[in-house]
Amino acid sequence: GIMLPYVSYLHTGDRSVIDENWAAMNAYVAGILALNPDGLWRSGRGADLGDWLALDAKWPGDETTPKDLIATAMLARSIDQLSRMAAWTGRSSDADQWRRQGLKTRTAFAKTYVRDDGTVGNGSHTSYILALRLGLVPTALRKPAGEKLAADIRRRGGLISTGFLGTPLALDALADVDETRLAFDLLLRTDYPSWGYMVRRGATTTWERWNGDTGDVSMNSFNHYALGAVCAFLYRRVAGIEPIEPGFARFRVAPLIDRRLGSAGATLDCVRGRIETNWRVAGDRVSLTLSVPANSNAEVSMPGVRRVVGPGLHLFEAPCP
Repeated sequence: GIMLPYVSYLHTGDRSVIDENWAAMNAYVAGILALNPDGLWRSGRGADLGDWLALDAKWPGDETTPKDLIATAMLARSIDQLSRMAAWTGRSSDADQWRRQGLKTRTAFAKTYVRDDGTVGNGSHTSYILALRLGLVPTALRKPAGEKLAADIRRRGGLISTGFLGTPLALDALADVDETRLAFDLLLRTDYPSWGYMVRRGATTTWERWNGDTGDVSMNSFNHYALGAVCAFLYRRVAGIEPIEPGFARFRVAPLIDRRLGSAGATLDCVRGRIETNWRVAGDRVSLTLSVPANSNAEVSMPGVRRVVGPGLHLFEAPCP
C-alpha cells in the first residue's frame, strides 16, 4: 500500500497513483502509530509471518529474526517513502510531519535493536541487512555492523540465511558497506543455497524456496518474486541504473565492477526513452558506455569519475577496482 505507489511514481513520474492513494497511505501508517506511539511496531501486526522461509534455524544457536524488529524496519521504510512522496508532490507540511516521525522511529529502532558494538537484533543476517540498507544504524556503528554481517556470512562458508524480507536487500546492504566482492560471491555462488544453485538444477525461473528442488512441492512456487528480487540488484547495482527523481528525470549510473563478470549492462525503456549501459573490463581499466534519453540527466559514479551528463551517448574510462 505504500511501496507500490512509491515505486510506481519513482519509475513513471505519473503522480496520479499518489494522489489517488494519499489518504489511504496516511491512514494506514497513522493506524499503526496509534497502536505503537513509541514508533516500535509491536502491536497490531496481524498475520505476521516474519522473514518467511529463512534458513536461520539451520545453524546451531541461531534464532529467526525478531518479528518486531522486522516490522519496525518496514514501518520506518514506509514513513520514509511517505515523506519523499509528499516532498515530490508539493505536500510540504506532510513532508515535514513524516520526516519528524521518521526520525523518531529511526531513533527508537537504534536505541532498541542496535548495540554499542554494532550488533543488530539477535545477530541474524536479516537483522543486519534491514537495518543497514534502510538507514537504521547510526553512522558511527555502520562499519562495525557491516563487518559483523560480512564475518558471519564468511563463517558460514559464504552464504546468507535470509528469507523473503532479508533477501531482496541483502546484496545492496553488503555493497553499501563496501563489501562488494562478498556481494558478488553470493551472486555468483552455485552451491546450495543460492540463485546459481537453482540454475544448476535446471531452473528457468526463481523458486519460492531456496530448496525448491527438495522442499514440499505443495507449498512451493517455481516462479516467485521474493528471492527473484535479485533481478533488481542486477539492474540497479550491476548494470548501474537507479532512478533518483520521479520518471528518471535524474538517475544514477554507478555500476559495481567485478572482474569475474568481465562485462555487464542493461537496457531500460523508461517514460523518457531508452537508457542503456554497458561496461567492460580490459586489463587494469574499465570502460562504460551510457545512453541518456531526452529530458533526463545521469549522475555517473565510477572510480575517479564523478560527472552529471545530459541526453546522448557517453563513454567513460576508469581504473578497474
